[in-house]
Amino acid sequence: MCALTEVQVRETLRLAVAESGIADWSARHAVSRTYVQDVLAGRRAPGRSILAGLGLTKRTVFQRVGDATHDM
Repeated sequence: MCALTEVQVRETLRLAVAESGIADWSARHAVSRTYVQDVLAGRRAPGRSILAGLGLTKRTVFQRVGDATHDM
């Protein structure tokens, strides 16, 4: 499994939108264009519907401070 940062998710969205345009991508994934634009601009975090449209899911991991070993 490869963990992505929010910046990488935003770039993945940017590439997906570049292929078909914001209006088409938004309509296909039932999210508003404004929401997609806000995520791309970093004003909002990508939520469940955008992540699903990208084939991603959010997973929260708790880790001890200073512990470099983890399962990512």
